[in-house]
Amino acid sequence: MTQEHTQPASGDWARQAAMLKKDGWWLADLCGLDRLGIGGKDRFEVVVQLINPSLKERRTLHVAATGETPAVPSVTGVWPGANYMEREAFDLFGIRFEGHPNLTRILLPDEWEGHPLRKDYGVGKVPVEFLPQPLLQVDSPGQAPSGQAAGAALDSLGQVRVQQGQGPHESEEK
Repeated sequence: MTQEHTQPASGDWARQAAMLKKDGWWLADLCGLDRLGIGGKDRFEVVVQLINPSLKERRTLHVAATGETPAVPSVTGVWPGANYMEREAFDLFGIRFEGHPNLTRILLPDEWEGHPLRKDYGVGKVPVEFLPQPLLQVDSPGQAPSGQAAGAALDSLGQVRVQQGQGPHESEEK
């Protein structure tokens, strides 16, 4: 059973997380959310998915990230697995996790400016460089988009027909 839970107060989040762990809740996921354009008191939130195996329940928490620079307390001391999830939310949304042992970028280069999952980041801000790819070889079965393009005989299911004695598992000597 999944429950949507009320928002814990941002400053109280680390203490509440410790109580939840004591009650048997495991951290399943943690991510950032930009509420720009969808309403809400605070623009940024941290969405947390918890699982309690003994109760066979799942719970979703929304923790408001408040302040000019959105911030919430880190829960890496409670659930060490939150380390990389918090770094990802920091990297992509700019949400600071106070007390995190190594709050640095995890997906983007250190010189990257801004946080690309923010809704006001701007599409097309970073030019995409397309590299030429080698031509597709279509002269043997399995190397073409279709068996017919490769000149292979197909069965009724569209699979390449292997004649008896020519398969990869057939021994040459009998």
